[in-house]
Amino acid sequence: MTKKIFAICILALLMFAACVPHDDEAGSISPESPTELPNIADILCEREQLLAMGWSEEMIDSLADSGITMENVINQARFSEFAQQIYNNQPIGASGEVLAQQYNGGIYFNDQGILTVMVLDAAFAHEPSATAIEEMQALGIIVRLARFTHQELLDASDALFEVWESAREAGLSSSGIGAENRVTAWLDPYNDEQKAIFTEFLRENSLNPAMFILAPAVTDEMRDHRTASVAAAIASPDDQIVLVGKVEVSRTGIIFTLENRTAQEFNYGARFDMAYYSNGEWLPVPHLPGAGGGTWTLQGYMMQGGGIKESRQNWEWWFGQLSPGRYMFIRDGWLGGWSPDQEPVYALVEFFITEDTPVYLPPQADISYWPSVINLVEYSNVTSAGMTIVIDNISPYDIDHRAQIIAIVNENDVRSENHWEWPSLPFLPVDGYWIDYLMQGEGFLPSGGTLEFTLDWTAVFGELPPGEYRIVIDVGGRAHPPHPTGWQFGDMVIIAFSV
Repeated sequence: MTKKIFAICILALLMFAACVPHDDEAGSISPESPTELPNIADILCEREQLLAMGWSEEMIDSLADSGITMENVINQARFSEFAQQIYNNQPIGASGEVLAQQYNGGIYFNDQGILTVMVLDAAFAHEPSATAIEEMQALGIIVRLARFTHQELLDASDALFEVWESAREAGLSSSGIGAENRVTAWLDPYNDEQKAIFTEFLRENSLNPAMFILAPAVTDEMRDHRTASVAAAIASPDDQIVLVGKVEVSRTGIIFTLENRTAQEFNYGARFDMAYYSNGEWLPVPHLPGAGGGTWTLQGYMMQGGGIKESRQNWEWWFGQLSPGRYMFIRDGWLGGWSPDQEPVYALVEFFITEDTPVYLPPQADISYWPSVINLVEYSNVTSAGMTIVIDNISPYDIDHRAQIIAIVNENDVRSENHWEWPSLPFLPVDGYWIDYLMQGEGFLPSGGTLEFTLDWTAVFGELPPGEYRIVIDVGGRAHPPHPTGWQFGDMVIIAFSV
């Protein structure tokens, strides 16, 4: 978030009022409250309020597809400061009273984005807590009765985590504290027998079953959605993210190489899926019990247009060992910037498992050490203001080179082999952004080519007095295809020099 947008958000929060009606349970804004937000319902509508917060028209339009209403977003912004204060046990009203922790059952935002506080019934007989509750209601905060304190739920959740492996054997897929003032335990499979097994597991571990809600980790809707997703993947174009080279498989994993034959970045997350071929159709490979509730799906990886990347994927934890048959590995993502109406893009890798297929892939090579891509040829013309540097590109990729000054250190301050522990000379104040002054040596550097550039550190450190120094420079650049990502990469070049 830029400073400009952040400032707009703060201004919008200070201006917010109830632009939409709350349900009767929420109460109304108290005119006596010192944290009252001025009513501007006649000035800004919901859309204009979001625009004032820094939202774009496209972001607002995407809410309709996400299922989140503008009312929800606005209300959460309006109540966010109160939520933080209550969570940190700070007062929100003129009395200075707070809800005692022994009566706090947790806080959350409801479907309309209104802050909801769960309290034990005994809180109303505790005068300071009762006063704090009245001030919450006067601000439009919903107060609901709870059976357990938030700390009790946290303790139960922590105790469950300490016996996680045993809990998984009893059917647990995942867990979390929900709005129902309970710890939700998602089970897979979810049936009467499994629920009885897990309930007995709770008792054996001195956990109160009344504090838990048992829910299915995999629903019929989720199964139907997965089947439809597999069908869509199989029917998708196969000329965008394309398999190149050989495929190496085992019963528990696969190694393959993909090429992005589009002009845009292919963005994808950790999620993948597997299908098997049966009677003329592709069907989802069944998950192991307790592993079907999903996995992390956010963006974490990308391939630049023209990039080629090898991947190694293990699925034993999710699908177990595959039996002989015909299979499809499915990687899904999108091209370029994400938008809610964008069609997904799939990478498909078909393979076969036979009776002779090994159980495991060969051991993975050690990748803890990455080879250098830049070789320092020489440095010269050292002055109090800078130096000349000559480098070679010893990588197989053309690079849009840049060198970033990280630090200049007095030789006497070098007391270890770790350059990040060296105290740098102080930076001078600059007009604008530091990166504009730290980034130097920019230029095209082809694979196998040489580049000469001059460093000028006067804007950053001034002219150096006579002495012994070391300069730390991050060199590299954005690699051209077929480099998989093109992300700026490089090595730390450290040069000892005298002025």
